[in-house]
Amino acid sequence: MSARLTNFSRFANALLPHEVSYLLSVHQFKDPENISILELIHHNTHHPDHTFPYKVSIDKRKYSNLKNWIISRLEAIEVDIYYEWLLEIDKRIMMDSITPREEDALIRLIKGFDKPPYYFIRLYEIIRNYRFYLLIRFRHHYNRIVDRFLNDYRSLYDLCVDVNRRMHEATIDIVNQYALNNTESRNWEDWLRTVFYNENLDGLNRYLAIVRLTLIHFNYKEYEKLDQLYNDLDKMMRTGLFYSRRILLNYYANRVMLHSKRNELAKASEYGYLSVRQHSGDYLHYVNNLCAVLLRQNNNSKALKLMQDSFSELKNTKSHHNRVGFASFYIRALNKNQRAAEAADYAETFLNGYKEQIFEFRWHTFFASYLQSLIAMEKYQRLLQISKRYKLMERESDYKQRAVYIPTITWYYAVATYKECEINEVELLQQVLEPALSMVNDPHKCRLMADLGKELHVHVPDVFFKDGTIRSLNYTN
Repeated sequence: MSARLTNFSRFANALLPHEVSYLLSVHQFKDPENISILELIHHNTHHPDHTFPYKVSIDKRKYSNLKNWIISRLEAIEVDIYYEWLLEIDKRIMMDSITPREEDALIRLIKGFDKPPYYFIRLYEIIRNYRFYLLIRFRHHYNRIVDRFLNDYRSLYDLCVDVNRRMHEATIDIVNQYALNNTESRNWEDWLRTVFYNENLDGLNRYLAIVRLTLIHFNYKEYEKLDQLYNDLDKMMRTGLFYSRRILLNYYANRVMLHSKRNELAKASEYGYLSVRQHSGDYLHYVNNLCAVLLRQNNNSKALKLMQDSFSELKNTKSHHNRVGFASFYIRALNKNQRAAEAADYAETFLNGYKEQIFEFRWHTFFASYLQSLIAMEKYQRLLQISKRYKLMERESDYKQRAVYIPTITWYYAVATYKECEINEVELLQQVLEPALSMVNDPHKCRLMADLGKELHVHVPDVFFKDGTIRSLNYTN
């Protein structure tokens, strides 16, 4: 294969399935070879484990021209590129440096306005700034066009702004329930659903709505309600709606969470690999989620390699939440690859360097991984020392209220106190059963507890059976 075709293959393999579905739906090619190349790209992006090579017999110029067409077609609907253009226009308006060509483009946009774009609120505000620019210069002809637009779409603008304001209120309730379990969020469900399906609203509000609906249904474990929502969203995205790579990657990452909670791990890992296809501001977060899925699949070597390959991103991230999450899953990946001593050393070093950030953001995730390495090495006394030094059991008592709580630290601590002869077997069983009883009706949490039970079976086989269940309590399905 020629170097030029190798470059095209690399470019085509980097495309996302929804991008190619959109391209297939809008192309107007007559040349059967162009169509065949596009269809092959579609197959390869949708079946990454069963790809076919691109034909070297086809004129290389067709590959080059098709690549240019793909880039330009996607850029034309890219909402973030559109937003950057809006910001640049606004800057030029405010600095009195907008060019005649840019003014013509803005006027054409106003005249051809059909339905609100993704960033309609920002567009309206920029056009309002443009009216000030025109008024002071006595540009009456353009001003009449602009004024008509502002009057015609004032009610839509007010509606979108109001929706955005209420979206913020909904977000506070939803996030507080997800993180702290101290509010209710179901009252927002119908309104958010209406926003998502309202084609007359701006795309930003509509996409924000489905992200929040996702969290609501996670909060109430109503995963089946997400099926229709995500099927509809999937169809929308294949038509180019809401398109940007950033948004597509976020969509894939949300599907990782959905399929993971439903124990559809093959689907979860498929979307997980799509979510890390390109580096983005949330890349480490997506890596962490994919690592968690791979570990649950016992693809331990793949999980470790994924984390090791992402260390450069760890060094550059400004997000302590993602940093602590990455360290936690890296420790867990080392543990699952029988490298618990390395894991414990890394955890100790990370704890010394980022203690404040750990307790501010993801202390439970971090210490669950750290204590896992100590349990694996049978360093029970060290585990108890760490737990007491950082008051983990006191923190655990508050953390139990969270919707995502699993009794990982409680069980590690109970096993360690038993192995150090500080409690007897009856007390151990009681401390293990107490937090588990409230979770037996949650299939996702039961699966996670079963995995933890299998791990602890080696240490206390009379309490945790080989299949991960607890003596006197069967929570597997």
